[in-house]
Amino acid sequence: MAEQAPPPHPRILYIEDNPESRTLVRKVLEARGFDVLEASDGIAGIDLAISAHPDLILCDIEMPGIDGYETATRLRSYRGLDGCPIVVLTSHGDRGLSLSIGCDGYIEKPIDVEKFPGQLREFLKGKREKVKTAEERRYLREYSQSLVERLEATVRELTAANSRLRAAARSKTEFMQNLSHELATPLTPITGYLKILKSEKTGPLSESQRRILDSMQTASERLSRTIDNLVDFATLESGGYAIHRDTFDPRTAAKAVIEEEKPKARARRITLELLAEPLPETGWGDERKLKQALGNVIDNAIKFSPHGSHVLVRVGADDQRLSFEVYDQGEGMLADEAEKVFDPFFHADRVGDERAPGAGLGLPVAKQIIEAHGGRISAESPPKNQPESKSHFSGTRVSFWIPLRPHPPKESQPAPLRESASEGGTS
Repeated sequence: MAEQAPPPHPRILYIEDNPESRTLVRKVLEARGFDVLEASDGIAGIDLAISAHPDLILCDIEMPGIDGYETATRLRSYRGLDGCPIVVLTSHGDRGLSLSIGCDGYIEKPIDVEKFPGQLREFLKGKREKVKTAEERRYLREYSQSLVERLEATVRELTAANSRLRAAARSKTEFMQNLSHELATPLTPITGYLKILKSEKTGPLSESQRRILDSMQTASERLSRTIDNLVDFATLESGGYAIHRDTFDPRTAAKAVIEEEKPKARARRITLELLAEPLPETGWGDERKLKQALGNVIDNAIKFSPHGSHVLVRVGADDQRLSFEVYDQGEGMLADEAEKVFDPFFHADRVGDERAPGAGLGLPVAKQIIEAHGGRISAESPPKNQPESKSHFSGTRVSFWIPLRPHPPKESQPAPLRESASEGGTS
């Protein structure tokens, strides 16, 4: 190969996990006019090589993660690095194998600080070390066999890990199903007795007794929702969840959920408002599950909203999607928690919040239901855009959409619908 003129200040990338070795090489080379880039492992070295385009790459062999042989093999696969010499610098390596897999040189540690810069300049000028063809074939055959063995070992490890995860998932699912059953069994008669007592069939109630029963009923309804979420989450996790799609009226479904959530809102003097934009007469999905998802989102908004505040539910549609948005005036979330709120059992750190009741399954179950419909759900805090309302919503917006089955256009659309779940105002 013809000799090349090296650049005046060659850029050297040194891939080495030992910081002392990196420091020594950097000091020796920088004193001789080299620019030195450093990477502490193979993956970082590959990324840096692709972005920085060094004039020469030095690579150690024994490193955590991928070793120097695999690092060099991957580096050689990038066209942008075709002309970049790769030189192995190691105390524990195989010169023949290093050259066979595509490296251009091999330098043993410890380096000779006087000769080392000159050795690199030789490679920059075009020097390339070689092994005999027969030896190269033998090295490559042995190296290929070692790669196959490593791959087989990795597959065995992953298969075993997958089996352990499946067993753990089954145990978790069975536990949650058993737990929900144990909770639901005593709840059913309690709910029935509460209804009988509130009907005054057993005798008249005083105002204080009625308030106590109302409080008990609210608690039992919350427990019932938690049980439903536990059952659904366990079913969804096990892959046995089925969506029963059919046509439904989006406006009627949203109004029904609002009615179910009104008692919770009134108990906290929260104004619960429904803004239904022009909607098609029919949507397509599992109405019962979609109502559960919307109810979970609204319940979460009420739970984290201060007394006397405002929660708005907005329902809209375009030609392809049916969308739902729930705005609240709570304290909101930290920026990095917007995605985590859909993780099972996660509780956001709400500033000033002392309640935070619940199992942390409402939003995760809503997410599972929406995604089972082919939709998406997300959280934003604070909301970037405000709905058409006299109130300002500085807390959180949770929005989701599902596909809408196409319908022929209508000649006219109803006006937006507003409903209030309380008389507003605080006391």
